[in-house]
Amino acid sequence: MHTQSGHDKRVRVAGIATYDEVIADRLDVSGVLTVDGDVRVERAKLSGATTVQSDLRVDTMTVSGATNVDGDVTAADITVSGSLSATGTTAADAFECSGSVQLEHVKADGFEASGAVEARTIQAGTVRIRGAIEAGRVEADDVGFDLVSDSVVSRLVGDSVVVSRHRPDGFLRAEHVEGDRVALDHVDVGTVVGDHVRLGSDARVEVVRADELDAADGATVGTVERRE
Repeated sequence: MHTQSGHDKRVRVAGIATYDEVIADRLDVSGVLTVDGDVRVERAKLSGATTVQSDLRVDTMTVSGATNVDGDVTAADITVSGSLSATGTTAADAFECSGSVQLEHVKADGFEASGAVEARTIQAGTVRIRGAIEAGRVEADDVGFDLVSDSVVSRLVGDSVVVSRHRPDGFLRAEHVEGDRVALDHVDVGTVVGDHVRLGSDARVEVVRADELDAADGATVGTVERRE
């Protein structure tokens, strides 16, 4: 297939195209695009199938198709209603997902998802999940999970951590949850550490280390320890 360089004000792909790189003000994909190198654009609207085999740098990006990036993604605003995967670090001021994402490392001021999230690490100012999440570590100032199905996070850390469910199947399993203010329900957690910990009636925790603990009737707590 012919490989070309996408250097223009606007690059449009409606059929099948392969570029060695794309540098433009705007990138619109409604077909199938493969980029062997970097993509650097101000705006990207990706409604087809896009594969970037290096880094993607963009100001504003909307993904309603399937986008795969074999590198880093750097953006001011990312909106995903389709699917996005990236093997490097995804950095954004604002990240919104109503589709599905498979990411390695996420750094964002705000991360909101109402779809399915898979990530090794998420570091953000605010994390809001109304969907399902599978992650190694989530760390943010303000964490709020309103889950719709089974979710797993190895380590969940924040100043404020609130976990509840949006649908009857919503449930979180975690090894460690830590925060100044922690409120958990519909969870199974190994260790919870916090200044103020509140557990709902469907919370199961093996060890709680807290200054203050408020456990509802029905909550299951193995061991309660005072914080040193």
